[in-house]
Amino acid sequence: MKLTLALLTALLLAPLAHLHAAEPPLVLILSGQSNMAGYGKAGELSDKWRTPPPNVTLIHWGRTQALAKGSIGPEVTLAHALARAMPGRQIVLFKAAHGGTSQLAWQRELDQARIDRLKLSHDQRVGHAYAQLIAAWKKAFPAGDIKPAALLWMQGESDARVSELAKDYEQHLARLMAALRRDLGAPQMKAVIAEINPAKVTPVSPFPFVDEVRAAQRAIPGKDPLAVCISTDGLTKAQDQVHYDTAGLQGLGLRFAEALLPLLAKDTRGQRQ
Repeated sequence: MKLTLALLTALLLAPLAHLHAAEPPLVLILSGQSNMAGYGKAGELSDKWRTPPPNVTLIHWGRTQALAKGSIGPEVTLAHALARAMPGRQIVLFKAAHGGTSQLAWQRELDQARIDRLKLSHDQRVGHAYAQLIAAWKKAFPAGDIKPAALLWMQGESDARVSELAKDYEQHLARLMAALRRDLGAPQMKAVIAEINPAKVTPVSPFPFVDEVRAAQRAIPGKDPLAVCISTDGLTKAQDQVHYDTAGLQGLGLRFAEALLPLLAKDTRGQRQ
């Protein structure tokens, strides 16, 4: 289904007659690698989380999808938290994530030679993730009248496996955010960056440069006033000690919401002054 501003209004405002149709939807990009794609199971959710909020739509790679079905990421609890905070607002979660991808796959200009030299198998399999995200966005919003309010980013484990990628992580992430703002016409797009936190050695893979990637993620907000970084420490994981389990992803979604709402509130305060 191709969602334009008019169609979103019709779909989401029909049961909510008190809403103002002129107010555009709040659209968020949820992107990154497997901990954004989701390792959780909808069947493990309590009834509280299984019923989707009426004012939230999930778009996965350009197509509408049920919010709590099959494999899930942090979007379920994020949706509920935002819906509680903004019951009179349309909320659209645009999810585009690929497991195992490094920052190289998410750069505007794909460096295939470097990907091949480093033998990044997931990047080779996926291809140009950034171009795919832009294509999916245009598929979902072909009229070009929808702008993202924020990017929610959960990625970096792959870069923590390779020294030169960890060293370039801050530069790569800053470039990604700048490219999205430019290509999607959203110069004031906020960013909430979730820190990675695998151990340096796990049952499935070593991540020797995790400290370097975490430091790079924490450095972004100091140079970008539209960005914040959130901790993922303490979130529960699957047996591989890399992927967050269902409970961990529920916690991640709530942490994203907790950090995002104050960022959005700054815009509201500015408009009222």
